[in-house]
Amino acid sequence: MIVIPGPIPVIIHPFFWVFAFIIGWLMGQSLVGALVWVGIIFVSVLFHEFGHALTAVLFKQKARIQLIAMGGLTSFDGPKLKFWQQFLITFNGPLFGFFLFLIATALLKLPFPALFLQILKMTQYANLFWTIVNLLPVLPLDGGQLLRIVLEAAFGVQGFKASLLIGAILSGLFSLYFFLVQAYLVGAFFFLFAFQSFESWRRSRFANRSDREDENKQLMIQAEEALNAGNRTEAKRLLEEVRQKASGGMLAHAAQQYLAYLDYKEGKKRDAYDLLLPIKDHLADDALCILHELAAMEKNYPLVIELSAKCYQIDPTQKMAIDNARAFAHEGNGMHAGGWLQTAWQYGTFSVSQVIEEEVFKGVRDDPEFKQFLETLK
Repeated sequence: MIVIPGPIPVIIHPFFWVFAFIIGWLMGQSLVGALVWVGIIFVSVLFHEFGHALTAVLFKQKARIQLIAMGGLTSFDGPKLKFWQQFLITFNGPLFGFFLFLIATALLKLPFPALFLQILKMTQYANLFWTIVNLLPVLPLDGGQLLRIVLEAAFGVQGFKASLLIGAILSGLFSLYFFLVQAYLVGAFFFLFAFQSFESWRRSRFANRSDREDENKQLMIQAEEALNAGNRTEAKRLLEEVRQKASGGMLAHAAQQYLAYLDYKEGKKRDAYDLLLPIKDHLADDALCILHELAAMEKNYPLVIELSAKCYQIDPTQKMAIDNARAFAHEGNGMHAGGWLQTAWQYGTFSVSQVIEEEVFKGVRDDPEFKQFLETLK
């Protein structure tokens, strides 16, 4: 990794060069051509990112630039920005790219050597193409960010959600178009953008205004940093604060899951269960599996049944299969109880006779379908 210090530090990750070389090879079809394209990509991406960074600095932000595998990323922090300031910071990246196109166009009129003129033409083409593509209203492109800023300024969190859905639909259409014209690499990128935008939209359905508040997001970052540092007491305090301030939103749900996980690890399983149960429809996969385990412990058999198939797909274990068998047996479903016992048995031998002697299996011991499954275990 290369770090260029300065008022706006530039960090260049190794995969930037790898990715740039792959594109260069596809464009240049030779080693020399690939290296020329690497230089053009480096200058163009850096110029674009300085458009973002310099504007951010103008608004008293502390900016830094990273060149990563997929291109460039400008991050900044400082006083809270108004929407029009966010818009200008975002817009000036493509604007700087267009300026580079104009510079290359002007230089082409001068009597430079043929090789240099060819490089200028490549630079002209690259920056015009990327400026146009980057302004498409698709996240994570700048055009998608501009659409998000405008819609969020006008409609709040609903505008944010709308920008994700619009981006997903348009990305899918662009992907289809580029595949049809056999521009497979560009089509693959837009397909990835469509998937990411759709997933973000799906997860954001339960977002509310508090999720977009910078203070709440910063509190969550601090809580995660405290967790990573092993400071559980401070992490719990911050997570509880997020939970209260972002009540009902995605950040609150995330904070509640963290708190439940900490209680679970500390052996406070009833407390963890009480935290997870009210938000069961918003849980991440690992938290859902913890809730399944705790529901079995609390003998909430209908919930165990509800989560049985999904949780087993996420984290299949013998214990989970036996818990599922107990739940179905308690509800009088001999066929599924037997099926889950058969699944558990496939992990290795265990005392089936001892398990079915449990009180919970009393109602299905004489069930013909349950007996049929037991016969296969002999």
